Amino acid sequence: MSFNVPNIFTPGTKAKADEVNENFSSIQDELNKQSSNMTEIKEDVDYIKNDMLNDFTAEAETIIKTAKSKFCINYSNCSKDGKTPDILSFDENILSFKVGGSYPVLTVTNAFGDSETFEYIDNLDITGYADGNYNIFLSPEGYIETFNTKIIKSAAAPDNVVIDDIWLMNLEPWACYKFNGVSWIEFEGAPIGSMTIASGKITEVSNYTYNSQYLDADCNFITNRGRENLSRRYESEWFSMTQKSTYTATHNLDIDPLRYSMRLITRVIEDFSNYKAGDILESKYCNYSSPEARGEVGYIVRCTNNTVTIGAGNTEIHCGNDIGGAGWCYLMRTNLQYKIIVTEDVG
Repeated sequence: MSFNVPNIFTPGTKAKADEVNENFSSIQDELNKQSSNMTEIKEDVDYIKNDMLNDFTAEAETIIKTAKSKFCINYSNCSKDGKTPDILSFDENILSFKVGGSYPVLTVTNAFGDSETFEYIDNLDITGYADGNYNIFLSPEGYIETFNTKIIKSAAAPDNVVIDDIWLMNLEPWACYKFNGVSWIEFEGAPIGSMTIASGKITEVSNYTYNSQYLDADCNFITNRGRENLSRRYESEWFSMTQKSTYTATHNLDIDPLRYSMRLITRVIEDFSNYKAGDILESKYCNYSSPEARGEVGYIVRCTNNTVTIGAGNTEIHCGNDIGGAGWCYLMRTNLQYKIIVTEDVG
């Protein structure tokens, strides 16, 4: 874009003041005009940037949401082979769940991509249930819902349905619905298994396949990615170990001792020398005996498929080396608490 002043002056001639002022005025008008144009251009650019950013954000959110594991269990207890789902247990009319405590936590993701982790699930009393097969769902709040109906996987809303049928819509955006007798309503539960009731008692339970991370267009699990890298873990409560005795933790993981690692962790209760209350120490094991009475400093550890037993010596002393300090400084067992951690080896 070009701009010309209204008056042109020839070298060697006198310029008139009103013509010079007219030039300055026209220049100022042009500057104001260009400034206004720049403001409009900036507003247009900002609008385009914001519009593009909003589109990108929406697209990114869709990608993130649809990339999550949907409508499945991501992690929980496994049977002896370390792969087969093992969550459900029953005793006639009580359905229980192997979740938390001596069992791993349970992590599930529903059809909307919302993931939740649970450390405990209440038992379910099926007294009064009619005979039949029930699908078992876990809500994001942690309560169990059972439906003596079917799960339907399809892109379009299915026909010939009954109350409490569950529809997994396998078309973007992924969603899950429950039929209320009139219409489909959103349902946030995630399926974890099923049970069969006959003569008023539970006769069989089935765990849904989990640790499968992706689904195909028909909502079929197509890979077991991540399953081989599962690691189950047990962590005891803090306990005291002040007397010569054996201290046993039952972890119920049912793992060959050659296939897991065991740690004995120590926590300092009160400040002592260079140690501060709350310090966490890694206890090592030995069977050292000195000539002095009450001189068995170390521990013997015995591991089985389901238990870890610590055989503690008759000393009051935990260890003799003041790590990082000068000389020797003896920590007393009365000033310590212990925790056993068992972790399954994987890979």
